[in-house]
Amino acid sequence: MKIKGLILGNIGSIVRNGNTLKAMAKKGFFKYPVDDTKNPYVDDISEESKVRNFKYKAHDYCIEYMSGCFYPFVIKKS
Repeated sequence: MKIKGLILGNIGSIVRNGNTLKAMAKKGFFKYPVDDTKNPYVDDISEESKVRNFKYKAHDYCIEYMSGCFYPFVIKKS
């Protein structure tokens, strides 16, 4: 998977839909958007954790940092 020059391995699917990310942010899982570039980056609320798991609409998700990124992505676990 490739996002604007960032090549990612087989980690699950990155949530890219802005409406879904906004709905998750309203539930308090993270802050979105973090910039005005419309990238699927989020801002993790918990500073002490680099990976955070949560459940949303009967699916498991995690907030995960990728190498070379200052902000994490929301990953839908398979």
